[in-house]
Amino acid sequence: MTNNTVPEKPFEVMAIADLCMDIIVASSSPPEFGQVELLADAYQLDLGGSVGIFATQYAKLGGRIALIGTTGDDAAGTIVHTKLSEAGVDIRYIKRSPGEKTAMGLNIAVGHDRAMLAYLGTMELIGPDMLRDEWIGLSRHWHIGSYFLLRRLIPAWSGWLKELKSGGITVSLDTNWDPSGNWAHVTELLPHVDIFLPNLAEALAITGETTLQTAGAKLAGICKLVVVKCGEDGAAVFSEGRHSLYPVTPELTRHLKIADTTGAGDNFDAGFIYCWLQGEDIAACIDEASRCAVSSLQSLGGIIGQIVKNKHT
Repeated sequence: MTNNTVPEKPFEVMAIADLCMDIIVASSSPPEFGQVELLADAYQLDLGGSVGIFATQYAKLGGRIALIGTTGDDAAGTIVHTKLSEAGVDIRYIKRSPGEKTAMGLNIAVGHDRAMLAYLGTMELIGPDMLRDEWIGLSRHWHIGSYFLLRRLIPAWSGWLKELKSGGITVSLDTNWDPSGNWAHVTELLPHVDIFLPNLAEALAITGETTLQTAGAKLAGICKLVVVKCGEDGAAVFSEGRHSLYPVTPELTRHLKIADTTGAGDNFDAGFIYCWLQGEDIAACIDEASRCAVSSLQSLGGIIGQIVKNKHT
């Protein structure tokens, strides 16, 4: 008798990662120049990077995910490798580069807002040579995050997504903010993307529109499924000429005390994609995504407050 069962792929998700270490400083008042010394309320050193935060939450939910990337052979690189492994992320494709510095992010959190400085370090080593044919077929899904910070990859993504789609691999994209203000490259990728996950500011910037409804509708005319993250107002889903609003449920916010917003959107992405790959309906995907985002808000950094469901952590 012929066995027609399709072999399970080693991973559900793969991604090229913007690996870095985050320094998060919480303060009740913003810093001042002119050599003014103020006292901070708290600080945290932890794994950072949009894709790193996404991957740790995805793994903690029970998903199988592998990252591709590089860190320096330094103390910050050791922290990054350790945090990923502890979360259950497969790091076999992450190399350490002697003589190079691991990327570093400084986040200063004041109330519900934050200021960020990034030192790209080993992120600058990530280029088209990391998009290898050997990755095709290892996973069901490919996630793209920190699109604008991984600058050398920008010209290569279009061709790579075509290869992924020809291999039957689904794709999600979260661009994050563009420091240069140039959003032109994003729209050419969207026809090859299954799930686009911008926040509201990014959706407006990419489309040039002024409202959530017009921006979402414009993006959904190019991409199959658009999920716009709207912070405390929840999320909006645009697909096939329709849109739905999903407010954050009072259950999640009733006793919420926000410590830091770092990584909330990346944790939202992880919850949504985890459920979407399990075949859940959109409402269930949004519910899990919102839970992941709100949970992360209650601790400094992007990973301490993550929801844990798997047995590894």
